[in-house]
Amino acid sequence: VNLVVNGSFEEGPPVNGYLPVDKGSTTIKGWEVTRGQIDYIGAYWQAAEGQHSLDMHGSPGYGGIQQKLKTKKGQRYEVIFSLSGTPSGNPLEKILGVRAGEEKKSFTFDAKGITNENMGWKTQKWQFTATGDETILEFYTLETTDTNCGPALDNVSVFAVR
Repeated sequence: VNLVVNGSFEEGPPVNGYLPVDKGSTTIKGWEVTRGQIDYIGAYWQAAEGQHSLDMHGSPGYGGIQQKLKTKKGQRYEVIFSLSGTPSGNPLEKILGVRAGEEKKSFTFDAKGITNENMGWKTQKWQFTATGDETILEFYTLETTDTNCGPALDNVSVFAVR
């Protein structure tokens, strides 16, 4: 059973190209924007799943998103998500941080050669062990160079590891 609500970001405000979403917003169902502004992407570029995805940099901003998951203490979980990067801006290497409770990891995507029509999405996987009955899962940018062009995120899921 996937623990994530709205992991493909399909349930959110109306958007054609992209929509800046500010820190503290819960307008994208199941998620809260953290750290700074992000962009909620519609037809602006190809999504990994469905019609929507996220640019972890707003217009401008260095943002993140988080969701509280129901977990079981001591249980191992696998996080699966699609990673890409804004096709423009510098640097072309985009870095995304992922945190679950006190555990965290960074993931890098090389945006060289990708376009809005072919985002080159890559599936990423990471595991963590829950330390309680609830765990905050957060994705956030680790970039601080270009305030408008960051790592792109889509198709998030979390499953208990058997």
